[in-house]
Amino acid sequence: MIDMQRRDADTPPSEPTVEWSDDLRRGRHPQARSGAEFAAWRTSAAARLGELLAVSTERTDGRLITEGEGERRLITLVTDAGDIPCWLLTPTIDVRRDLAVVAVAGHGGGIDDLVAPPGAGDFHGGLAHKLVEAGFTVLCPEMISFGRRRTTMPDTVPPGGSTCQVDGMRGLLTGRPVLGRRVADTMAAVRALRGAEGVEPTKVAVIGGSGGGAVALITAALDDQIPAAVVAAFLSSFVDSFCGVPHCLCNAVPDLLTWFEMADIAALIAPRRLIIEAGRNDPIFPIKATEATYAELVDVWHGLGAEPPDLVITDAGHQFQADEAIALLRQHLLATR
Repeated sequence: MIDMQRRDADTPPSEPTVEWSDDLRRGRHPQARSGAEFAAWRTSAAARLGELLAVSTERTDGRLITEGEGERRLITLVTDAGDIPCWLLTPTIDVRRDLAVVAVAGHGGGIDDLVAPPGAGDFHGGLAHKLVEAGFTVLCPEMISFGRRRTTMPDTVPPGGSTCQVDGMRGLLTGRPVLGRRVADTMAAVRALRGAEGVEPTKVAVIGGSGGGAVALITAALDDQIPAAVVAAFLSSFVDSFCGVPHCLCNAVPDLLTWFEMADIAALIAPRRLIIEAGRNDPIFPIKATEATYAELVDVWHGLGAEPPDLVITDAGHQFQADEAIALLRQHLLATR
């Protein structure tokens, strides 16, 4: 809400005061819950979230072209919106457990960052390799603006880096937010991975950190067939992160905050498994906001008679350590019939 106070002609102008409150959350999850009430809210809230992101939950596309052999292959995900390059990593037969996960890279160099060896010191810390060692088949689809899907820039623009600012502006001007495009691509990747060799279709999860955490969270919120999601270095609140700390334009979705806080989007996953990782010293996703959101989510899961989400707090800053989160994900999926 913006308070534009009246002033005299000789009074210098001042910045409007912006007050954020829960009154803005038109799609807030229900406080008093029953199974029927929650289901009705989930149906309407998921539909509205899809509209805001320009994501259709009715699409059924997603097919993998997996030529060649090897435990790590650069393959193609075919979708109605175009072909997407992906890394596909498969565990050795002695550790394979028919588990699978779509891993979404955070803001940076794209899927090559995910498959970098452990100990490289980057944000992901060898995430794909850790997942494979835990017995997961891992599909890493390239997100728009990163790696092999950077938008072609004029010669006057320095090479390297992401093209989020240009892609983000195009998305806002055309009503197709970049975040929505990334979610749609990830949903297609999940559908495709369910049909891959050696994968149990009911045990395909999503995982991501930072910007990849945003995509993983929303993908699981919109696809209720995803049994579990790992969201790292992201889940806090829009007010305390995006509205309080500078972030990339690619995160912007018009009108999102007037409908949903992060807690509402996460609540769409209930009563399925949600594993949250957060760094105690993360400067852009404040830990106090994470803890407050987590407390709200515990109440949601308890209200549905379900075991609450897991919260893993590390001593890191903005980094995805993943070890404990992967162990929890593996434990849950192996216990799922």
